[in-house]
Amino acid sequence: MTKFDDIKIPHNIKDKTRKTIEKGRSLKKKKKFKYLKVASVAILLIGVCITTLHPSLANEIPNLDGFFENMSFTMKEKDKYTTYVQGVNLTKTVNDVSITIDEIVCDGHKIYFTYTIKSKNKLPRQKEEGFYKDHLLLDMKINVKNGTATEYSSSTNGYLDDYTYEGMNTYDLTFKGEKAPKVINLNILINNIYTNEPDSETVAENIEGPFNFKLKVSPNTWSKVINVNETKNGFTVDSLEVSPYSVTVNVRFPREFIFNKDKFKDPSIRLEYMYASGFGGKSYEDDINSKEYKIKNGMVYDSIVTDNHYGIGKYDITEYIIVKFLDLKDKSEDNVTEFKVYINK
Repeated sequence: MTKFDDIKIPHNIKDKTRKTIEKGRSLKKKKKFKYLKVASVAILLIGVCITTLHPSLANEIPNLDGFFENMSFTMKEKDKYTTYVQGVNLTKTVNDVSITIDEIVCDGHKIYFTYTIKSKNKLPRQKEEGFYKDHLLLDMKINVKNGTATEYSSSTNGYLDDYTYEGMNTYDLTFKGEKAPKVINLNILINNIYTNEPDSETVAENIEGPFNFKLKVSPNTWSKVINVNETKNGFTVDSLEVSPYSVTVNVRFPREFIFNKDKFKDPSIRLEYMYASGFGGKSYEDDINSKEYKIKNGMVYDSIVTDNHYGIGKYDITEYIIVKFLDLKDKSEDNVTEFKVYINK
């Protein structure tokens, strides 16, 4: 509970006031991260995403304070989540280069891991001014047993010296519409470490791997799992999972929702929070890779993962998430199937 909740005013006025506050916070964040978003788009255009982690997420990993203290955003008051950090300290060495996965934070659908690169020789580095002058790039992918991992962001402390480099990567984890398992089997493969020519995709220097890590991770943050099992118009919301770092909605829908070449636009699933529209979501293309999902009896099983940067599930007992299936068959208007899921049901 917050001090706001102790004020004795009518509930409808409190709701309107809270919504106004949240809207102001949202506008402030949009202005604050205006240039960061522009930079992120530019990075994505050349196939690599290097961005800073959302401040609210950084605040909730205090064991990694040393990593974040050099970041560009201002740190706010920290919550006590020290018990969520899992030490790994797993090292792989190829020739004269070693990579160590130091620590991991995992809630089942978000995973953050820090790594350190050390070399007996000087590490590759851009010699001219360019966007990646202080960044090493990793050709990396994560395989998840019975699931998929999608890179969300990467951030860096950069070169500690000519022979040492620190960074952190973040991935979204999904399990084909199922809830997160109690034990997650990961295979982290780093094929190459490299630098590009300034403002180019041309590789300048390259350290060949592979550096292969196999590990098991047990999510240990607090979490709320709401079993919904509600169906409308053939669309089903199976469950909702909430943790300090993410909100995940597990859904089922007809295969034709995606695989229909006659659609005017790509269909999508949108999430809205009680105080914020456009909270999260996912769009689908007609040529989508079905291997990412479980397809059974004409139904697609999927999960939508989004950041919990509003602190959902932590304070307000009236909180809810709206799940919208936007089926865009009709060119004139959206065909929407909507669910309202209360967090503390």
